[in-house]
Amino acid sequence: MGYPLLVRLSLAAVVSLVAGAGAVAVAGTIDGAIAFPAQLVPSMTVYAADLDTLKIHSVQLARGQANFAVEVPAGRFLVFTAPNEPGAPSVYGAHTQYSLCAPRDAGNCEDHSLVPVTITASAPHAAVTIDDWYLTDAAAEQIDHIRGVAVGFNSEPQSAPRFSEYPSAPFDAAAKPKIDYTGGDLSQEDSKTVQRALSSGPNFAGHVTVALTSCGLACSRLLLVDWRSGAIQELPPQGARASIQEALPCRPDETLLFRRDSRLLCVTRVRGAAVVTQYFVWNPKNAALVQSGEYQQTPQAFCAVAAR
Repeated sequence: MGYPLLVRLSLAAVVSLVAGAGAVAVAGTIDGAIAFPAQLVPSMTVYAADLDTLKIHSVQLARGQANFAVEVPAGRFLVFTAPNEPGAPSVYGAHTQYSLCAPRDAGNCEDHSLVPVTITASAPHAAVTIDDWYLTDAAAEQIDHIRGVAVGFNSEPQSAPRFSEYPSAPFDAAAKPKIDYTGGDLSQEDSKTVQRALSSGPNFAGHVTVALTSCGLACSRLLLVDWRSGAIQELPPQGARASIQEALPCRPDETLLFRRDSRLLCVTRVRGAAVVTQYFVWNPKNAALVQSGEYQQTPQAFCAVAAR
């Protein structure tokens, strides 16, 4: 599915170095463009992962750049990217079979598997487009494995919800929503934090921005901004605190997980002697976040995934 408004980002070139014999000779370049599903684009990291050596070439991107070029040695590479924003470990864009599919309005572009890009001495240049932000769980887990990120669902019941089970509709974020801060309890600093988060566009449920404000030492307050109405809300008051305590015994970047293409949001925190993961689903009909499930684990079971 295409997007009416796309912004292209640029990447700086990176040369891979290995220990021992010194610098590896550059065989060629992978370049192209990123089509982000919003007009407002966040800072990003782009990865080119060598399928044969497992070496990763990565580039950090500032906001608003366009086009990219990565110098790489000969090999086969998977090319993908992740926004440098809260929830980024679960939000990936990639060069896939979907990127090669045309015309997309024919209804036959359903393959989201990653496509290797080959660089050789005789074919030293490859142009790609990173425009698939609707990866399957299998593709996302493949990227997690490449990056060395624990998937996290292995230690939970099979009944635990998955992001792909709650897809969200694409949303054209052409302009920032008008937020009415009057009558709320947000401080001036909190309001500035919300505005900074909005500058990167929606990052949850298609048309919602998740913003985190400080509520003390190792404490964050979760705010949800609806781009359609401009309303701000917090976690449901029943069954969950609005604050998120950043004190997990391990896997700290799994405290809060969400994706732009999914209506599922996961919050994990310590409750007494247990590690509790709560699952919330955004209901677009009444623009509300509803708790759908909760699972408890011992710290040992929770950390066993990261130890594997």
